[in-house]
Amino acid sequence: MSAPIASLTTNTRANSVQEVKLTCPQLWSMGQEVAIRRLSVEKRCFLTQTSKLELVSDFGARAGRIAATYARFYLEQEEGCNPKLKGRFYWMGLAAFASKQVRCALDFMPSEEYFTLPVLTPARVPLRIAKNALGMGNFWLFQDIYVWHWFYAKYPSQFGSCTPERSVQSYEPSVKANVRSLPWAKEALPKVKELRTTAEIEKAFNLTKLTEGAGSLRERQQLQYDSLVVIANHEQINILQPLIYESTSFQLVLDAQVAMEDVPMAPKRVAAFSTACDNKQDELRVQMQEGDLYNQDDRMKFISKIAGRYHQLMSTQTTYMEGVLREIATWNNLT
Repeated sequence: MSAPIASLTTNTRANSVQEVKLTCPQLWSMGQEVAIRRLSVEKRCFLTQTSKLELVSDFGARAGRIAATYARFYLEQEEGCNPKLKGRFYWMGLAAFASKQVRCALDFMPSEEYFTLPVLTPARVPLRIAKNALGMGNFWLFQDIYVWHWFYAKYPSQFGSCTPERSVQSYEPSVKANVRSLPWAKEALPKVKELRTTAEIEKAFNLTKLTEGAGSLRERQQLQYDSLVVIANHEQINILQPLIYESTSFQLVLDAQVAMEDVPMAPKRVAAFSTACDNKQDELRVQMQEGDLYNQDDRMKFISKIAGRYHQLMSTQTTYMEGVLREIATWNNLT
C-alpha cells in the first residue's frame, strides 16, 4: 500500500546529497498515504517473509483509531504539532468524541452471522446498510479532514499556496491508484469532489492561524468556536450529507432507529463527552429529541447544540475534557 512519492538519480560520490523539492501534489500524496497507513496493519507472509499493509477490517476498530488520531491532533501529539499551541485544532477534540460515538454504534451492531435463524434473516439487510453507511462516512471524512490538518501542521508556510492543488486526480500515480482502490472509493470520491478544497476549509484554517496569535483568552476562545463551526459545516454539508445522508435506504434505517429509541439498551441519537457510549450526567451529554439526522437543517441544529456544549465544557472543565481525550488518544492501535 505504501507508494513512492519522488525519485532521484544516484552517483558514486560518497556522502553526496541531492536535494529534491517536492511539489504541492507530491506533498498532498504523502499526507494521503499517511492517512491510509493510520487505518492499516502490517500483514507478514510466513512463506515469502515479505510484509504488506492492509486496512483494519473491523469498522469499529477503524472508528476507534480515527477518534485517537483526532484526539492526538487536538492534544498536539502528532508529527509537526506544537504543544504550546494546544487548542488551535479545536474541531479535532469534538471530532474525537464524534468518532467515538460512531465506534459505539458500530460495536453495538452484531455481525451478520448472528442472523442465521430464518426468523432473523430480514434484519441482515438494514444491518448491512447501517454498517456500510457509518463505516463509509467515518472512513472518507477521515481521508479528507486528516490530510488538511496533517499538511497544515507539517508545512504551514506552504499550506495556503498548496490548498488549491489538492485533488486525488493530481496525486502521484501510485498514490492515486491506492486511493482509488480504497473501500467505497468509486462511490465516494465523486461525492466528496475528489477531496478538493472548499470555501469552509480555507476559512477554517485562516481562523486556526488567527487562533495561534490571539492576544487574549476571550479572543482565542471566540476564534476556536468560529473555526469549530466552520469545519463542522464542511464535514456535515460537503462530506457526510452527499456521502451517506442522501441515501434513501440509509434514511429508512435511521427512521427505524428513531422508532426504537425508547427500547431499553437501544442506541440513542446522543453525543456523550466521555469514553462511554452514553452518560447519566445531563451536562455531559446532548441528545437529539426531534427531527431527522438525514435532514440537513435538523442535523445542523443538533450539531450546533453539541458544539455549544463542547465549547462550554472545554472552557469550564478543561482538565476533565482533556483527560478524556488523552484516554481516547490511546486507541490508535485497535484491530
